[in-house]
Amino acid sequence: MKLLKNSIPVFFLLYSVFSLTAQEKVVLSTHNLDPYGSYPEGMTDQPLVAGQQFRGIAVDRVRCIFEKMDIELEIHVVPWERAQHMVQTGEADGFFAASQNLERDSFAVKSGIIAEQDWNWYLLKENPLNPDDPEFRQKARVGGFFGSNMLKWMISQEYNVTAVPHTTELLYQMLLAGRVDAVLANSQVMENIIKKNLGEDKIQVFHNLDKPLMVYFSKDFLKRYPAFLEVFNSYIEACYNQKEN
Repeated sequence: MKLLKNSIPVFFLLYSVFSLTAQEKVVLSTHNLDPYGSYPEGMTDQPLVAGQQFRGIAVDRVRCIFEKMDIELEIHVVPWERAQHMVQTGEADGFFAASQNLERDSFAVKSGIIAEQDWNWYLLKENPLNPDDPEFRQKARVGGFFGSNMLKWMISQEYNVTAVPHTTELLYQMLLAGRVDAVLANSQVMENIIKKNLGEDKIQVFHNLDKPLMVYFSKDFLKRYPAFLEVFNSYIEACYNQKEN
């Protein structure tokens, strides 16, 4: 199905496509990552298709945008590497919340910013190494979680990566156990883990990069619905500023 010509207002383009295919829904993939989108702590039944109990900064904003667009959204919660692969194989129309990198740009197109993110280095307080020192890159044993942009960045920058667990929680445990000298992690995610484990007095923090988060939509999906991304982006500000329930 083709959208109408660009002379028609964008909102009407989108409405015309989705109103004619009411049974159609958009599938986005993500992972269980507090505070951006997660199941309640202790919830043992964590379904693949997220229900309303799956909440967080990013997922709430994405749901808000789709509600304003009046488009059905289905969210699949899988490991992060799998979430990205689903878009490459056509199993999902997009994935979130993701920072920019060239690999993702090759098969998907990023939206406007839906959440903030800082990449911080975390070291034990007694560790004398400093990420700002030139020798840190080769000397420090560092880690990042599997599938993350942070891990890809460290590898591209030739850091001495020695740990690649599947979660930030495991990164933290490896840091405490002395299996790595430093880990690179999302500040909000790691701060929640540190507080939960009462580890504030054990860790020192160094800011590395600001890396905001977006939704990446499949290029194939956007070819089918070329007006979609512009309309999606037009609702971000309203949903970004709304108070959380």
